[in-house]
Amino acid sequence: MAAKKTKPAQDMVEVYLDCEFTDGPTSVGRLWHDRGQVRFEYHEAWIANRHAFELDPGLTLDAEPFFPDPEQANFGVFLDSSPDRWGQMLMDRREAIVARDEKRQPRKLHAWDYLLGVQDATRMGALRFRRKDEEVFIDHHPLPAPPVADLAQLEAIAAEISGRAALKDLDQLRQWLAVLVAPGASLGGAHPKANYREKDGSLWIAKFPSSDDTRDNAAWEKLVHDMASELEIRTPPSALRRFNRDFHTFCVKRFDRAGGARRFFVSAMTALRKHDGTKGSYLDLAEFIQDHGTPDGIALDLEQLYRRLVFNILVGNRDDHLRNHGFLWGEDGWRLAGAFDMNPSIDKREHVLTIDGFVADSDIELVVATAGFYGIKDGRANEIVDNTKAIVSTWKDRARKLGIAAGDIELTGSAFSALDDRGGRR
Repeated sequence: MAAKKTKPAQDMVEVYLDCEFTDGPTSVGRLWHDRGQVRFEYHEAWIANRHAFELDPGLTLDAEPFFPDPEQANFGVFLDSSPDRWGQMLMDRREAIVARDEKRQPRKLHAWDYLLGVQDATRMGALRFRRKDEEVFIDHHPLPAPPVADLAQLEAIAAEISGRAALKDLDQLRQWLAVLVAPGASLGGAHPKANYREKDGSLWIAKFPSSDDTRDNAAWEKLVHDMASELEIRTPPSALRRFNRDFHTFCVKRFDRAGGARRFFVSAMTALRKHDGTKGSYLDLAEFIQDHGTPDGIALDLEQLYRRLVFNILVGNRDDHLRNHGFLWGEDGWRLAGAFDMNPSIDKREHVLTIDGFVADSDIELVVATAGFYGIKDGRANEIVDNTKAIVSTWKDRARKLGIAAGDIELTGSAFSALDDRGGRR
């Protein structure tokens, strides 16, 4: 079928890596899109570069074309650089407005459109994209991350956009999307959110309440985040804010930025070469660290992962899928990224990731039995469990201090069932 005259059948972008150890943006290869098929090729100069590494487990350092697995529309590393449900929804609504203005049917957007629709300054990780002979990176916008002072307005706009299936006031919707798409479309997850700049210029994420929320999700995430930090689980700085709505907004510093530099990030989904719908385990993550971690960081990261596993079990963070874990490139290997997206779950009975490849229940005894895979001896393993229980057992007092409603506290109690040692195998 011939391509429309208004859109070339083939599109190509140059792929750049821009992180702490590159001397500015460095072209590493080219990514093609042709009638739904994606192809990637490294530049030979990158393969010969002393800093060269595989961007994706499926992209070995060879001078040949690569194609993604049939189950995926693109390589994992590029999907990590693309928006998830919230960002896709914003782009879809923007396309509907543009189509109406141009008196045409809206285009159905695909993975390629979403990848190139992300704002360059706030794009996750350290990859950047540019078309040949163009000077600016894709996508360029004059206000990619508004200042912290604009958060109240952004929260209100996000609630309006997320809460209505169809808005009759198109001029109003057009104005809202112009404000929200640039800072919000680069982010994953389904909840409304946006990038913003703190007063010191650092890049943060604000996770807003949704119009259909019945619980104070942001306050719960802050509660869990703070407990993790007290337990020496690596977490970025965070803050809890409240504007003119019933619930809080959770704010967290971007861990893929270091000062003004980007850090190369891949999700655990990409690192393990899996895709949505495939199973994974904490032992898979441990094996990846052992095989591919930075040599002087392997032991530290294995203990961090074990601490995270114990913590996730005890706080009921059961939505612990592979996109909620990740790795940062450290020039001579991978480092486990800090913990993020941790929430007590009341609508899942089992964890998404299994403990040992089989069991997904909240079984602390089994967790301790697997401690050897993390290089941790039994005494130390039990000590970590005891310390974690001591902190997590204070969750009710912490919830009250954050102003979480009594009914919300009672409803969320089921997430912490593993604390009483009755959350094991059934």
